[in-house]
Formats: sequence, C-alpha cells, structure tokens
Amino acid sequence: MGTCYDQVLMNTNRPAFLILCSMVACHKTISRPGSGDGDGGDNRPNCSVSVDRTWPVNGAMDHYYLDPIRFELSEPDPTAEFVTDIVGTTTVSDDGLTLTLVPDGNLSPSTEYTVALDYCFGAPEITFTTSHYGAPLSPSVDLEDRTYMIDLKAGDYTIGTDAGELFSAVFKHEILFELKNVEGTEVEVLAAITAPDTDTVEQDMCARTVFMEEVDIGGMPFFSGSVSGFEFGALDGVVRFAQFDFYGTISSDGESIGGLEYVATMGVEEIADLLPDFGELDDFCVLAENLGIPCEPCPDEEDRTCITIAAEHIQGVQVDVELEVITEGRSHPDCESE
Repeated sequence: MGTCYDQVLMNTNRPAFLILCSMVACHKTISRPGSGDGDGGDNRPNCSVSVDRTWPVNGAMDHYYLDPIRFELSEPDPTAEFVTDIVGTTTVSDDGLTLTLVPDGNLSPSTEYTVALDYCFGAPEITFTTSHYGAPLSPSVDLEDRTYMIDLKAGDYTIGTDAGELFSAVFKHEILFELKNVEGTEVEVLAAITAPDTDTVEQDMCARTVFMEEVDIGGMPFFSGSVSGFEFGALDGVVRFAQFDFYGTISSDGESIGGLEYVATMGVEEIADLLPDFGELDDFCVLAENLGIPCEPCPDEEDRTCITIAAEHIQGVQVDVELEVITEGRSHPDCESE
C-alpha cells in the first residue's frame, strides 16, 4: 500500500480543498525517525496530527499572486515549518491550527510553485500555479474609457462571513465603473449600477453615479482606491456607503480584473428601512451582531450607525458600456421609474 503520504500523493483529483491524511491509517500514532536523541530516535513526542486542508489546493491553477499559502492542522504542532523556495514570513493562528506563509513581495504570475509542511507526521507538499494576474500591462493597452462590471456579492467574505445572504438581499445590482482621465499614477473612476431585469448589461438610468477621484495606479497592474459618503440604489431604496476601500489587479490585456477585494462600511438606518421584516434599528443591530458585523458609529458621521462587510477574490470583466453622469437619482430623462 505504501505510506499514508504516498497514498495522498497518488490521489491528485480530490475535489474542493485537498484533504490530506483523511484515511484511518493516516491518523495512527507514530514516531518519526530522526536524530534528536543521538541514537537515531526522535526527541519529539508521538504524533497523531494531520493536515486537514490547504490553500491553495494541490494542483490549483489560479492562485492569486498576492495571496498567502495556508496549511490547516487537526491539532497544533509547534514543530511545523514550511519547506519551500518562496521567501516569506510564517504566522500561526492563535489556536495553533493554521500556519500561513506570507511571501516577501509578489509571487510571479503564471508560475508553478511547490510548498511542503515539515511537521511531526511527515512533509506533505502541494504544487500550484499562479494565475495570469500580476503580469505587466501590455504597452498596446489603452485603459481610457474602459468599463468593467463587478459583482460585489461574489467572492469570499473576510468580514461578515455569515452576512453574504443579507448583503445579497439588499444589493441586487452589479457595479459598473469606467476609467477616466488616465494620467501618470492616478485615474478617475465613474461608478454606476446595472439596470435590473435586463438581458444585456446596461446602466441603471434611475440611479445616480459616483465619481471617484485619485484612484492609485502607481503599482500598475495593481490599483487601489477609496471613496466615502455616497449612495447607490437597492431594492426600493438606497444603500449608503460611509466608506468604501477597494484593491485589485488589471489583466495584462486590460480585459478583466482579478483579485478584487473591498471593505465596505454601510449605514444601518438605510438597510433597516429596506428590510422592515427584521424590525426596528435596534432589532437589526442584534441580527448584525449575530452575523459578526456589529453596529458601530459611522466613520463619517459618528452620530449615525454603520456595519462593515469585506470580501476578496472577486472577478471583473470588461463590458461595452459607456456610462452617463447622473448627479441625482431619478433625474435622467431615460429613467423609467413608476
């Protein structure tokens, strides 16, 4: 049969996260050979620890070039350490179960890497390839007036993990943003929302647009930006963003965006108005607390209440839409509101 680790390596088509040492034989108590006591023994205790999952999974072909590498253990093991050519810093979670390797600098795009974890049971390894994001922007690409569509509800939540369904219920539109006045290390962005109930991608002409100045593209293809104090339409009302910070990478051909992440701080009063079934403001804040997004004073107006949601690993695609500036909701002549 070979060793437990041999069996894992032979099974390279496991779905979802790679579950290492999941078979019974992998959890048996063993003593690793070594030279700790000078006579061929190992001065570390017997071990029944296993690697439960990894990020990325073994064989992944789309690891984002700015993401760390993680191994999750069934039990803490203070002897565990990464074995790899990637230079970086290792951190351990408070419970000792998650080891994270944060590379010093960016990983190279479209490049294969191998990372092993030397721990008390053995040294299982994963091999993965980074996605194409992170490659320099092609000299022939002109970003001026390019429009991208992004679904803020997609991705992996990092703040408010259990609040995804709530956010999806409130904010049903995708975001459109158009790059304007691309010059030097900065670009201006005109943002809008998509029209509801259409088979094609169109701007919602009943909703106001938001103008974001001084979006930083000095690290191109990486970009970052921040905007505060704006509203977007949602359901039959609005969602107020007290603060919205975002980061991402434009593909070398300029046709997509990868690794987008955001941190959104939103007004609770407006959300509570959109979801009356949850009760008054205080009732909603009880729900928010249970979802891990407690109500707190808004950063722009401390006498008002906000919640914060954050997500990462969001994708965006270029769309053939030229946005119109709308300074006030329902003011455009093409608005078909009732």
